[in-house]
Amino acid sequence: MKNIITYNLAEYKKQLKQSLVDGWIKKILKELDENKSYLTLTFCDNDEIRAINKQYRNKDNETDVLSFSQVEGEDMGFDNGFLGDIIISVPYAAAQGERMGHDVFEEVKYLILHGVLHLLGYDHTDDEQGEMFELERSIFTKLTGRELV
Repeated sequence: MKNIITYNLAEYKKQLKQSLVDGWIKKILKELDENKSYLTLTFCDNDEIRAINKQYRNKDNETDVLSFSQVEGEDMGFDNGFLGDIIISVPYAAAQGERMGHDVFEEVKYLILHGVLHLLGYDHTDDEQGEMFELERSIFTKLTGRELV
C-alpha cells in the first residue's frame, strides 16, 4: 500500500517535498521490517495540532507530533497493513529544529521516525536511556549517517 501524505498549507509542500518524505517513511518501514505496512502523515500548523491534541488527548497545548495507532490494543486484531496516523506541526518542528541546530526536514525526519515507533506500540519514559530512545538513535544514525542531537 501507498503512504498518504497531506499538507494543510501549500508552503509546507514546498518545504517538505513529498517524494523525499515518502522515501524517508519507506526507509524507516523497511528498517523495522514493516515493508507491507503504510500510514497517513499530515503536516499542519500549530493551531490545528493544538485542537487535535485537545480533542483526543485532553491536552490544550501545541506539540510537535501526534500518533494514532491502528495496530496496538486488545481490539486491534486485524492486519491490513495500516499502521495509523501521524500528524506533525511544521512551525513547531521548524522552531524545534532551529533550537537544535538543524533544518526543518531533519527535524521532521526524526519526528516521523518517532511517530512510526509509537504506531508500532513503542513508548518512551522519562528515562532517556529507554528502549524507544535507543531504537530511535540507532535507526536514525543508520539511515542518515548522523547522530541524533
